Amino acid sequence: MFFAVILFTGCGNNFVQFGGKVTTADGQPYTKGYVIFTNGKDSARAKLQPDGTYKLNSLKEGDGLAPGTYQIYLSGFQENIGTDDEPVYKSDIDLRYENPDTSNLSCEVIRGGHFDFTVDPL
Repeated sequence: MFFAVILFTGCGNNFVQFGGKVTTADGQPYTKGYVIFTNGKDSARAKLQPDGTYKLNSLKEGDGLAPGTYQIYLSGFQENIGTDDEPVYKSDIDLRYENPDTSNLSCEVIRGGHFDFTVDPL
């Protein structure tokens, strides 16, 4: 019986709900693509909402992620202004945000916390 209790409690996660808001340099909500948090071991992502907010998902909608320090980057914010055969991508923010090593964004994820940040235009 004791073994079964340990197995059951060990299968849970210690995720905390976490989110924030992304704005542009002029204070407007940034709404294109996804915000991704990664620490090399774990990651979570969230689609940016029309008001610029996000709520991270690891395994299911809104479940959050494990506490810790994460690098942050954006994905899916470039628009294809070409064709499917000849894609041409256009962005309205600096392309450094596509990579966690160049975005210069990181934060400590804690229970009850949030992370708001501003993206720079091209």
